[in-house]
Amino acid sequence: MDNGPEVRSFGGVVREAGDRAASLARLDLELFHAELKSKASTIMASGIYGIAAAVLFVLGSFALVECLILAIVLAGISAVFACLIVGAVLSVAGVASLHFAKKAIAGWTPIPEQTIAQATADFTALKRGLHHGANQ
Repeated sequence: MDNGPEVRSFGGVVREAGDRAASLARLDLELFHAELKSKASTIMASGIYGIAAAVLFVLGSFALVECLILAIVLAGISAVFACLIVGAVLSVAGVASLHFAKKAIAGWTPIPEQTIAQATADFTALKRGLHHGANQ
């Protein structure tokens, strides 16, 4: 036998809404924590690889610079001009590398965008549910 729609007290509805809001807040906080942890691990890995690359690049560069300077000197140009030529080329390459590095991280942000969007959607749905429940 069906007694029709379930009748609940106002206090029960408010308590249930509070429980759901608290549950949503906990889930959003967990999402926030997971998103920041993910971003932090990405930054950490990037930093470690970046440091290793920089050290290896510097060591290799020393050997290549000496080789280039000696090759230019052996071609008949004075050592001073050979150093200036190699230094200018390396400086231009360094500026280009900085430009590409800046371009690579242009869209990155430390703000937990997914968490904010999810929390906004959750509380909008909760407000709609409370509003819909009050109109019944």
